[in-house]
Amino acid sequence: MSKIIKRTLVLAAVFLGALGIYLAAAQRTMNQSEAVYTVMEEPSLPTVYAEMFEGEESRLVPYRQEMGQAVSRENLTVVPEDRQLKLRIADCETTIMAVQYEIRSMDLKRLVERTQVENWEERDGQIRLVLPVQNLLSRETEYLLHLMMETTDQGVLHYYTRILWTENDYGPAMMALAREFSTKSLSPAQAADLVTYLETSSTADNSSLGHVTIKSSFSQLTWAGLEMQLEGEMRVTLRDLDGIMGQIQVQYQVSRQSEAGEKEYYEVNDYYTMRWNTKRIYMMSFDRITNQIFSGERELYSGRRLMLGIGNDEAIQVEKSPNGRYLGFVFNRDVWCYDQKEARATKIFSFRSASDTSGRSGYDRHNSQIISVNDEGDMDFMVYGYMNRGRHEGVQGISLCRYEHSGAIQERIFIPVTESFDEIRLDMEKLSYHNDMGMLYLFRNQAIFGIDLSSNEYMIVADNLTEGCYAISRDGGKIAWQEGTDIYQSAIIHWFDLATGMTQEIRASEGDAIQCLGFVQEDFVYGLAEEGGTWILNGRTEGLPMYALEIVNPDLELQTRYEKEGYYITNVVVENARIHVERYRKDGEHSYVHIDDDTIVCNTPEEEAYMEGIGWFASEIRRKLYFVQLDSEVKSTRNVKVAAAKQITYDSSETLSLESESRLSPVEFYAYGQGRLLGVYKEFEEAVNRAYEEMGMVTDKYQRILWNRVDRGSAITIRDPHRAAYEIIRNLGTFTEEMVTDNSIMLLDARGCSLNQVLYFIGQEIPVLAYTDNDSYVLLNGFDQYNVSIFYPETGQSVKMGLNDGREYFESRKNDFICAVKVGD
Repeated sequence: MSKIIKRTLVLAAVFLGALGIYLAAAQRTMNQSEAVYTVMEEPSLPTVYAEMFEGEESRLVPYRQEMGQAVSRENLTVVPEDRQLKLRIADCETTIMAVQYEIRSMDLKRLVERTQVENWEERDGQIRLVLPVQNLLSRETEYLLHLMMETTDQGVLHYYTRILWTENDYGPAMMALAREFSTKSLSPAQAADLVTYLETSSTADNSSLGHVTIKSSFSQLTWAGLEMQLEGEMRVTLRDLDGIMGQIQVQYQVSRQSEAGEKEYYEVNDYYTMRWNTKRIYMMSFDRITNQIFSGERELYSGRRLMLGIGNDEAIQVEKSPNGRYLGFVFNRDVWCYDQKEARATKIFSFRSASDTSGRSGYDRHNSQIISVNDEGDMDFMVYGYMNRGRHEGVQGISLCRYEHSGAIQERIFIPVTESFDEIRLDMEKLSYHNDMGMLYLFRNQAIFGIDLSSNEYMIVADNLTEGCYAISRDGGKIAWQEGTDIYQSAIIHWFDLATGMTQEIRASEGDAIQCLGFVQEDFVYGLAEEGGTWILNGRTEGLPMYALEIVNPDLELQTRYEKEGYYITNVVVENARIHVERYRKDGEHSYVHIDDDTIVCNTPEEEAYMEGIGWFASEIRRKLYFVQLDSEVKSTRNVKVAAAKQITYDSSETLSLESESRLSPVEFYAYGQGRLLGVYKEFEEAVNRAYEEMGMVTDKYQRILWNRVDRGSAITIRDPHRAAYEIIRNLGTFTEEMVTDNSIMLLDARGCSLNQVLYFIGQEIPVLAYTDNDSYVLLNGFDQYNVSIFYPETGQSVKMGLNDGREYFESRKNDFICAVKVGD
């Protein structure tokens, strides 16, 4: 018996000793604060780099699907003078069997060249080849280059870039200035050279290092003395080179030692818009976006705060389980979950990799979004955009996943997409809603889809949705859309509650039309108009003025009716808790005259629910710092446990192709600024106004530039305006909306644009047609820094008018312009 006891004590001592060693080792591991990573296959597809000038390159990422010109705005490659475009292929882990390339017009309708590359060589661990571009390119015209690479085990890979053969030589100087600016801003001493480019303003927001602009203070520009250190190399990308305008993006990672002695990492994107003249390069805008990389280290849990650090509103999302125990959050594209009861943080998803040194896993053209978190800690989430690694590496799409609190991740649905990441992002911002019945609703391709997450089946809720004919509530829980495709001839509005699946209809009285206007929280706003009461101005429809406006609650019970006899309402803007309207009187069958403006103020203020659970405070050292608000205080950081989810599995994943029945191919305008797509608009004037704010530009759906704020000289005179405006004048009788003539001239309805904005078209050597009175028009055929030149076709007389006087004159005539721009060679 004593031997048994003795042996038991020995075994117990051994066990306790082993346990102590294990706990000490585990404690040391946790104290090392090593980053945690999601288990996933490492990137395996090769990246192609197109050489340009002075060592700069364009990075072309691989796609497993054909993308057309959808992703072409990611970079611009300048073709060398001899048109021998040199490429290098890096990180090639497969055997290349064949290489072919195509060059097409941006609308893909004209094939310029298709060539099979016969030779390539391996040198210094990379593959080198030359594309012998034929002498078929027109100068200063953008084309789409599509490179196809057939491999032994990766199939056919597709690479895209816009190419430009230009005589302008200032692209290298602009890229060098961008690199120098970003580099010197890391050193206050060197940054003194940059002061001449700043436009520091006393009204600028200097509270956050997450967003710095050309108007920020010198301290903001130089990181407020944080002694940031560059990690790796800066990647400089030429985004656009249009006339005298250049847009450059600089991407890099910086680090610093925190006050606790830990190393912090930050992702930085610097966007530059520059303008060239013979004397110097002018910096028209500078925009820096910085987001910290959340490591999950124990020191980040303090009191009732889970510290995220420096960032931006759009980089953060928080979702709480119904019982409040689990907090799911997204920060800088990474998905985490925090168990408040067990003080356990789990990194659920990230494309980042500890072993990948190529930069492929850090490619940032994707985002993550939490769909729901349940009371057991399970989470539904999605990743959308470009898939950096894993099963769908090189595919653009939407991955719907389920994380189980046991640590497993299962992909449930994958939706391939052939639009750009920015287009997917904008659709997600319009509508991405999950209800308690397991239905996920997404806006895609002018349609709203409902996906049953239990059966992986989908239905089309609404189709053929064009701007102005539908409305979505702020929380995404209610939608309304007009029946039919004509915005001015609908008699029925369909109303759908996504939370309950209940549908209702609002019908106009006989002889009336009905229009969707928007939501004030859950209350719906619509307008009533007389059928056939369209407002025709200079041969084009201006709108359908309404005689009444009604506001109904979610039960469609009337709350307010806005109406005044003899008055008509148009240009309605529903904004937060206010409804702004313009009021008119009818003075002809299809004509109206403006009387005044009015505002309807709703009693309940709009709630900013999208930042619920997220807080920030002002740090003396790092300025504005974001945190996730915890329900209870973290007693000791030593008790916080950090882990990563297990490997993602795809066993039960299904591929869905969300196909709508849309028969529409609407004219749309894409507003770009600060390196991203700002919005897609039906009206050209709306796109111009949005891009104007960001020193940006407007393209059509084929990525052809239609308007550019920066690419405009200081003076020009078109000597023969009548001849130069021939394409506009000969189509004037049939022009009702945007069209492209046989001579590759696009006519644009620029009504609503300012005089200053339409001067761009004169700079492109095509006059602007401006309506005056009684269907009469003049041609604007020149400008300088003081005047605009006006040509009267009836008399052949040309006069000058001061820019301010011209602005007032054309504003009083509703800025009714028709413009034209060349869109092909």
